Amino acid sequence: MEQYVAVPCTSDLYFLGECCRWDDVRKELYWIDVTTGRFFRAKADGKQLEIVRTYDVRGYVTALAPLESRSDGWIVASDQSVSLLDEAGVMLEVARPEERNAPDVRTNDGAADPWGRFWIGSMAFDKAARRGSLYRYHDSTGVELMISDVTISNGLGWSPDRRTMYYVDSAPGTIHTFDVDDDGDISNKQLFKKFDVEREGAPDGLCVDVNGAIWVALWGGYEVRAYTSAGEQFARVKVSTAQPSCCAIGGMNGTTLYITTAQEDMDQATLDAEPDAGRLFCVDVGVAGLALQPYRPSRREES
Repeated sequence: MEQYVAVPCTSDLYFLGECCRWDDVRKELYWIDVTTGRFFRAKADGKQLEIVRTYDVRGYVTALAPLESRSDGWIVASDQSVSLLDEAGVMLEVARPEERNAPDVRTNDGAADPWGRFWIGSMAFDKAARRGSLYRYHDSTGVELMISDVTISNGLGWSPDRRTMYYVDSAPGTIHTFDVDDDGDISNKQLFKKFDVEREGAPDGLCVDVNGAIWVALWGGYEVRAYTSAGEQFARVKVSTAQPSCCAIGGMNGTTLYITTAQEDMDQATLDAEPDAGRLFCVDVGVAGLALQPYRPSRREES
């Protein structure tokens, strides 16, 4: 078993750090603070981080992906909506997948798939069972409901050969796999891993490396774990605070694992005991991550 110890690489604290992504095109690290509605872009070289821009997004910002043409900005999930965010910080709402459940349900983690569509999960604010869903959005099709009756829709990832999708529902502590066809549609749901949430923590955000292994943050577990595509654990990354929430592999060296953490649900005694709660952490894990997939909108003919 490979053992790593991640160290803080920001001095700032985030209440609910999430959606850690490395964009190799921009050479930037992205992450968000969900409850304060902030999206951060930073130059990242190992432990050295320089924030180059912060965006204040309306409401709870929960997930994002860059657009294929990076100068066009990002697709962003917030509250019950999906919007386009340009480099100047202007938001344009394009869909409301959870409009029917407002204000009790909000969007949660999401990612763009290898076919250029944006997948968005959801969850009830009170974490009520079976209130969450998983949607897929593209401007050519609108919003499609892909999975229903989940509780805390969370991490998503696709294998290097694009034939497997990984999907987390945090509350029951499950990671499932789905077979993926040539068009990116899913079928054949299979249990990949089930965690004892009370003892191990709950799976949260994840990323996939170039070897097809998944790295998953364990909320409440003080660590990130790595598993082969066969489900065998081969690495553990210790974090000095209880709530790792998401992870991404990148940085200028290409092999730094960045981990967001959170202060949510922590009492003052715990915060005093874990002063690094809410910081961004990092460690070199010696393997590269898959390239970040962008959202690819329909091409429009020039008038």
